[in-house]
Formats: sequence, C-alpha cells, structure tokens
Amino acid sequence: MKSSRLLVILVLQAVLVMGIFAAVAKENAAVGESKGNMETNGGKLGCCTNCNFSFSGLYTCDDIVSKCDPVCKACKVVKKYPVKQFQCTDTFLGICGPPCKKN
Repeated sequence: MKSSRLLVILVLQAVLVMGIFAAVAKENAAVGESKGNMETNGGKLGCCTNCNFSFSGLYTCDDIVSKCDPVCKACKVVKKYPVKQFQCTDTFLGICGPPCKKN
C-alpha cells in the first residue's frame, strides 16, 4: 500500500516538474519571437563545444566553424578574413551534443 502511494506521489511530482519546464520553455520562446527569433530548431547539432544551455530546455551553440552543421537553419558569417568562418544562430530544443573533435 505504501509503495503504491509513493509511486503516485512520484508520478505527480514528475508531471508537475515537466509542466513547469514546458511553461518556461514556452515563455522563453515567446520572448525570443519578440526579438526576431521566430522558431526553435527541432533538430540536433552533431557536436557543440561552446554550448549555452538553459534549464528551460533550450540551447544555442557559440562555436565558430568553417562550415555550419546541415541541421542549422540560420548560419551567419562571423569572420571574412583571412578565412571565412560561420556561426549557427539557431535556438535548439533539447540538450547539447557532444563536444566537437579538433582535426
């Protein structure tokens, strides 16, 4: 009897926590939209060394690369000389990928 009560309490707590995270993520997405960031990229980067993760479940990657990941929808040029370099400016939902390997 006690174990079933404990199970019910744990399930209710998990649902409550997930609801809080969903509300925070929705609020952060709305704030991002007002700043011009219209959507969250549902994909996942293959790797990211400089990851900015928030507890709302959203993250951005500050890596400067020679070529953006194919998942990236908004890849901007951040350096032109001596070699062109890029940064993905998308906001992703989930957790950061593994750190990138240096060649």
